[in-house]
Amino acid sequence: MRLAGAIDMASAAARLAAVAAAVLATAACQQASAQSGPLKQAPDGRKLELAFQDEFDSFRPWRNGQGVWRTTFRDGRDDKDDDFNLRTLKWNKEVQLYVDPDMRGHGGRHGDNEPPGLRRGHDRPLGLNPFEVRDGTLSIRFERTPARVKDALGGFEYVSGLITTEPSFSQTYGYFEMRAKLPRGKGIWPAFWLLPKDLSWPPEIDVMESVGDPSKVYVTYHSNAAKIEGREFQVSPDDFHTYGVAWDREHVTWFIDGREVRKERTPADMHKPMYMLANIASGGDWAGAPDASTPLPARLTIDYIRAYRFAR
Repeated sequence: MRLAGAIDMASAAARLAAVAAAVLATAACQQASAQSGPLKQAPDGRKLELAFQDEFDSFRPWRNGQGVWRTTFRDGRDDKDDDFNLRTLKWNKEVQLYVDPDMRGHGGRHGDNEPPGLRRGHDRPLGLNPFEVRDGTLSIRFERTPARVKDALGGFEYVSGLITTEPSFSQTYGYFEMRAKLPRGKGIWPAFWLLPKDLSWPPEIDVMESVGDPSKVYVTYHSNAAKIEGREFQVSPDDFHTYGVAWDREHVTWFIDGREVRKERTPADMHKPMYMLANIASGGDWAGAPDASTPLPARLTIDYIRAYRFAR
């Protein structure tokens, strides 16, 4: 019995040592990622040329043909008679509306961000801002809709933020990466993804999605030419991680903290420029809606977003 106990203790000690080593390795990887600048080569070894970066020392919304980030879907122009076509995905049964400081209640269209359902009455900004920059990070906040503006927002229960490079940057092939810390809570659905510049759908590359639990992330793509299922991977929750995808003519390859986690053939309809998006959504059959257990506000905290070309 003593011998068995000694063996058990030795085995337990070995397991603890292995866990500690893994934790230290992960921490070292995260620290190196936090301290490093733009990459010279992709995680798979290919040489890179930086094509886009935002380190979020400030937030630069797209206004009047200048800036970086559009805060509505598509090209910012609503081509349907739908009040909130640009600010939520109704076919996903989403329960949030994407807002920004320029959004005006019961007023005229402001720039290219204002949905047509808000063209009546006075023309005042609603005072909603889901974006906050602090210490070189961008926080996108998801929260309950303030009671004072709920009627002006069509009764949507929640407001959130969306950023896209549709007006400022798109590219065919390359390596795309975000370093971020994910929120938690039932119904909370952060994502980093790519969509075609020509506004078609599909294709779509989901570099990272998470639903409720920041220790589980999912990667996949959507295509009319090929069908694959989402695949789940584990990360340490409440920490920053890098989420990247290398996309070329032959393959789409996903990376988490510089480690390859999945590789698929590039489908036939995925050979055109795509732009980047990051957001927090909620609702639908997969994520579900928040409930009393969901800690609000929830925040997606982004350290940087970068994109690269493959060097020749």
